[in-house]
Amino acid sequence: MTTVNIHPQMTIYELGEVLSTYIKGHWKDLLNKNIKVLEQLFPEYEDATYGMYLDKLLPPIWKLIKENGFRSTEKTKEDDFVIGECLHFKNSMEKAKWGTPHHEKRVFWIVIENQHKDKIGTLLFELSHSHIEFNLPAPPRFLPLEEIKREEIIKKIIQLEVNLS
Repeated sequence: MTTVNIHPQMTIYELGEVLSTYIKGHWKDLLNKNIKVLEQLFPEYEDATYGMYLDKLLPPIWKLIKENGFRSTEKTKEDDFVIGECLHFKNSMEKAKWGTPHHEKRVFWIVIENQHKDKIGTLLFELSHSHIEFNLPAPPRFLPLEEIKREEIIKKIIQLEVNLS
């Protein structure tokens, strides 16, 4: 992995920039290396195949984030479905009106706290995907938000997706 400069004093915006840079530098190569297997798995596993891809993409950068004192405020329970070590499926939204079956969007959110247990903001993770075949029609992306309350985060996600449509 290329050198990533993360330090414990970062703001949610700086953290979002580091994650965005990492995604831009890794998503396509990782996809190309695994595309044949993922395409073969998709008919049986459907949307879960995207989770298999994210389980390869996200853990290396999430490990560095945790090593620098940042954590998700979400406490993982035994029956929680967690993707890529950081995305809680229950903290996500997918709306048909945001796309088409060939280009659907699911948006996850992660409320982040620093080493002092201060909530510094939220990271949104948007995954464009197809429900027809294994395909990522757009790069995954991280977006930082100041909002930390669930209702405010959901409102912001809907606002962002309406503005992008």
